[in-house]
Amino acid sequence: MIAYTLKKRKDTEEYHLFEGIFIEENKCNTHLTKKSICGEMDKTQNEKNIFECKNEQEARELSAKLGRKVCGTCISHLYETKE
Repeated sequence: MIAYTLKKRKDTEEYHLFEGIFIEENKCNTHLTKKSICGEMDKTQNEKNIFECKNEQEARELSAKLGRKVCGTCISHLYETKE
């Protein structure tokens, strides 16, 4: 199952989603990718994590509360149709 972490980019203060995988309940491995879902943020540009290790539904709900600060490309990934 995919785990999502939302990070705040230092220079733009925009929030970007990163994918990981759950290894246990409420624990995830986020070291699988160095770039955000959209590819516009590298982990080295992280100011702080907004949330970590959330499932798709939790990530949708928490991101929606933050509004426009969340990268549109990253957030759209949470709403795409899965085949």
